[in-house]
Amino acid sequence: MTFVHNTVKRIVHGCGSIKEAASEAKALGGTRAIIVTDPGLAKLGVHKVLEETLLAGGLAVSVYDQAELEPSVDSIAHCADAARDFGADIIFGFGGGSALDTTKACAVLLGNEGTIDQYFGMGKVKNPLPPMILVPTTAGTGSEMTSISVLADTKNGGKWGVVSDYMYATAVILDPELTVGLPPSVTAATGIDAFVHAMESFCGKADTPITNALNIHAMKLIARSMRRAYTNGQDLAARADMLYASTIAGMGFSNTQNGIIHAVGTAIPREYHMPHGVAIACLAPMCMAFNYMARPEKYAEVAMILGEKYDSDTLALAERASHRMSALLKDIRIAEGLQPYGVTRSDLPLIAERAAGNARLIGNNPRPANAKLILEMLEASYS
Repeated sequence: MTFVHNTVKRIVHGCGSIKEAASEAKALGGTRAIIVTDPGLAKLGVHKVLEETLLAGGLAVSVYDQAELEPSVDSIAHCADAARDFGADIIFGFGGGSALDTTKACAVLLGNEGTIDQYFGMGKVKNPLPPMILVPTTAGTGSEMTSISVLADTKNGGKWGVVSDYMYATAVILDPELTVGLPPSVTAATGIDAFVHAMESFCGKADTPITNALNIHAMKLIARSMRRAYTNGQDLAARADMLYASTIAGMGFSNTQNGIIHAVGTAIPREYHMPHGVAIACLAPMCMAFNYMARPEKYAEVAMILGEKYDSDTLALAERASHRMSALLKDIRIAEGLQPYGVTRSDLPLIAERAAGNARLIGNNPRPANAKLILEMLEASYS
């Protein structure tokens, strides 16, 4: 069997590495930079260190601070219009997954005609994108390393991805100091999202020797530092572990896709406004329990990474992976299941249908899943 592994070609990392932003931009021919971020970060002024670094380096800078928590077709068009109006020749994404996904989708429209929903799916982007540098400020989505932008489909509901090898960033800057201000709740949700990225890629049908190595290391970093980063946000070593793990997981799952946890999590109606990381975390144990018998050797490895001792009974060890995940969620105060977040029982069939229809994700899941099986799982978890 032949495998192909794609990833970002340049990563600048380490505490204080944001100071390299201007030199990275100029090396790419950038003279007019637009920074795409979200209103919350802009209000706090977190982006200022990037803006000031670029200005000091001689670049003209515009800040677009309207990236939505759940980026929509209209919001991507608005961002692209702002970039065109400024005459940007390089685009910076600064923030969490939503800001980075907005940046990548915006870049698609700067290099291609039409609206972003024309590119929902895989391989539909026809032209290269302008230079793009991504700077994550959370440690979870791994969006800085992926070739996908996850967007809300406001016409048909749910969330869908634009996937193209053109969407890999030109460069990525990883500065752990930018993540120190994350509140515990965001640290928790984004950290579990990163772990699930690595786990679903590791246990999925499209895993490769390279992605396995990346995903195992990512899970180990998160398992050793998640609780530390949650309880003490000033722990730079733990923050670095979480940020690098998120990126390493992104290097893995961008080449394999995820599975049922993400299929169900992205199928939750937009009206509930569940943060992506929370949706993924609250579904993780039940979906792990659904999957473990399909690849017990993989879930046994996950269980040990999460703290279980070796057991020669591989199936029994694999079953305990979901229990270990539940224990981690309890420690970082994330409730399991959809009911605690106000999702009504009457919406479960819709969620199951949408999840089952996500061929990109369900196709990589180790256990085949249709709407009936997904609904049974969701119903069983709904007390």
